[in-house]
Amino acid sequence: MFFAGSNLIDLARSVSFLLIVSVGVTYVLLGASLDMSIGSVMGLGGAICGLCLVNSLPVWFSILMGLLASAVVGIVNAVLIVNCRIPALIATLGTMYVARGIVNVLTKGEPYYPLPDEFKVLGQGTLAGIPYSVFIAVAIVLIAHFVIKKTSYGRSLMAVGGNREASRVSGINVKRVLFSAHVLVSLLAGFVGIIMAARLSSAQPNAGDGWEMTAVAAVIIGGTSMYGGYGSVLGTILGCALMETISNAMVLLHVSVYWQKITIGIIMVAAVGIDTFRLKKIASK
Repeated sequence: MFFAGSNLIDLARSVSFLLIVSVGVTYVLLGASLDMSIGSVMGLGGAICGLCLVNSLPVWFSILMGLLASAVVGIVNAVLIVNCRIPALIATLGTMYVARGIVNVLTKGEPYYPLPDEFKVLGQGTLAGIPYSVFIAVAIVLIAHFVIKKTSYGRSLMAVGGNREASRVSGINVKRVLFSAHVLVSLLAGFVGIIMAARLSSAQPNAGDGWEMTAVAAVIIGGTSMYGGYGSVLGTILGCALMETISNAMVLLHVSVYWQKITIGIIMVAAVGIDTFRLKKIASK
């Protein structure tokens, strides 16, 4: 049953959704920061896009508005963390609740539908039997990997995560690097929210709920340190694949959704523990 063609396609689609979000989370963690608002940003991006679509606005404009709303949250996060120096955990937890509150106010707890067919192709369309979202995820991963490994921005991000003060003294604009990382993760989260709305044929008010923990766990499992300065986008692929495979297997085995959450929590704690142990071992040498 797990290796059935339809299940593998669904698994690939779900991995692609998580992977797109996790690429942004990878950038944030590499910079030794954190973003807990991404689940709510997913819901906000999809809700704003759906609101525009049900009011007969063009598809391209609706998608743009969804991305713009998501970027605004990223900008607010960046200002709070970089300029106001509020701890990333506190700042993004606050914006998480604000963004989800805005979604609930706009939707009043009801999904936006029906959505136009030309929009639904984004989440439901396939090429040679492979969902469009998979191709989008592959393109984003390749670009993100190239930026990290081959550009001065990527090197600056890794340096900032390793030692902010040393990076500042060496001439790196630490604020600009962290600012861009937070805007990027919000943009990618909002984009996934939009794709999910296209996939479900409706913009759901609870879209993205709990995804922040899953994405962070996937990135850490993929080898990126939550303390910054170490990790890779390619490792994130493995982390996302593992998380979604475990989730898919539990669904097929009819494991209760509550136990699924417990499992994810245990995996995340174990991943952080291993990461902490690794850093202590390196520091002791």
